Amino acid sequence: MPVSQSFREGFEDTRASTRANSVTGASGVARFAIYGALGAVVGLVVATLEWITVDGLLHWLLADDRSLLVMVLAPGVGLTIAATVLHFGGRTDSSTSDSYVGAFHKRHELNPFRLGPKLAAAVATVGGGGALGMEGPSVYTGAVLGQWLDNRKLTVLGRRSSQRILLVAGAAAGVSAIFRAPATGVLFALEAPYRRDIARHALIPALVSSSVSYLVFVFLLGSERLLPIQAAEFSITDEVMGSIFLGIVGGLAARGLAMLFHEAKEMPERLQLSVRLPLVAAILGLAVLAADALVSMPVTLGPAADQITEIVLDPTVSIGVLLGLFALRALATSATLAAGGVGGVFLPLVVQGLLLGRVVGMLFDSQTVGLFPVVGLAAVLGAGYRTPLAAVMFVAETTGRAEFVIPALLATAVSQAMMGEYSVSSGQVGERRGHLEQRLDLPVDRVTIENVGYLSPSDGLLEVVDRLGGSPESPAVPVADTEYRGLLVLHDIAKALHDHGLDATVGDAMRDIPAIVSGSQAMDAARLMNHNDTAAVAVIDAEGMPIGVVSALSLTGLRDLD
Repeated sequence: MPVSQSFREGFEDTRASTRANSVTGASGVARFAIYGALGAVVGLVVATLEWITVDGLLHWLLADDRSLLVMVLAPGVGLTIAATVLHFGGRTDSSTSDSYVGAFHKRHELNPFRLGPKLAAAVATVGGGGALGMEGPSVYTGAVLGQWLDNRKLTVLGRRSSQRILLVAGAAAGVSAIFRAPATGVLFALEAPYRRDIARHALIPALVSSSVSYLVFVFLLGSERLLPIQAAEFSITDEVMGSIFLGIVGGLAARGLAMLFHEAKEMPERLQLSVRLPLVAAILGLAVLAADALVSMPVTLGPAADQITEIVLDPTVSIGVLLGLFALRALATSATLAAGGVGGVFLPLVVQGLLLGRVVGMLFDSQTVGLFPVVGLAAVLGAGYRTPLAAVMFVAETTGRAEFVIPALLATAVSQAMMGEYSVSSGQVGERRGHLEQRLDLPVDRVTIENVGYLSPSDGLLEVVDRLGGSPESPAVPVADTEYRGLLVLHDIAKALHDHGLDATVGDAMRDIPAIVSGSQAMDAARLMNHNDTAAVAVIDAEGMPIGVVSALSLTGLRDLD
């Protein structure tokens, strides 16, 4: 081969490789731009929510010149407005962070049209003094926007769009902004879907989105730390023993709070709204009066993290007052949840941990107040949400003190061991599962082959063959007249024609295989297929008419592969 030709071919190969790499590089830049744009939008929305709710409504409610009567009545008014908005906003539910976890595990889709009503209800709930935080609506905002982008199946994302990475990145951006803590946002979004695992595949998108969201938020509202708590000097023995003890007590407290919050979330199924709202309004009003009697501050209104921090840093406060506030805050948060209030329990857990830590510090006869409240915060928060890394990082970012990290790690590790399978978050799973395990946990409607129609028992098989053509969508077709009768497995047609002749009907070939009702779990379809030794089962509606078929391929997801 001539040298010039060899050189030319080598040059062409190099140029083609360079072009390919430039396309890949451009794709990478485009992906990062999408992650950053998501973070920017989430940061802007969260900053707006914070400005309206906390800096606006709640600041007005907690003003020094506000009458106690207004504070007593405000939570009930806010929850009534929230319930009205949710009802007329498409009967939207009140869940926020739990919705993110459910969407991550593909139990449901987050409807973008429900975002507006839910955020309006959150403003009414927290702005009216409901004992929840704005981190729940912030997570929900990011998750909805992220999933909306995921569902666009953007070419630049490739397979990443099916891995829910933007859902996670959006949730991370929400937490990052509301707490001014980008690393906490990343870790919380990665840890929250599991009790003993993390969604590590979304790390890079979450980092980018969280960072941009944080920058947008602090540009608009400033970078003031949430917990201005200074470090304190302790002997190594007191620090270690206190952290271990706080881990045990904090884990038990978090377990009790998780049970209490779950009971509160289930209250709408037991009591009608017309009963719950007046009852909760009375409870929250009385809680305001009790808090005012204890500390002359309405610490049961809103998240109250700044007020509680001020109290736990007061060296003159008594154990009785701290325990009273711990009980009042738990009661107020549970009551707000029971009324269907919209908000998060992240900050309520922070508050409970601060109070508990201060109590333990007093039991250890500590004359300084810095360490134990922060360690208690990490223990209760990390155990309650099952997010130990996020809890420790939250301590580091919101206090700015590295000295708290080691004792917080120790306490959080111990508190995790006390939780068992409990968590304040509904829908968490223990660990990541394989593809098939995840598919079996889906509703059967998510694995159903739709639009296959159904056949009559009297239809001729030759007519069926002509109708279905050479590439049928499903390996079987339901058989019905006024109700479901059986299942025609397509590879049975040849044998029926051989046995019954060319006049054979669907009734001659169909199998008597029970159907599964829409709304059941995919696992139930798998059990039915195994019991009847079949690779497909029909799915019927509540009236007993077929609406589709579940096959072995649709059940495992292999049917969707190109």
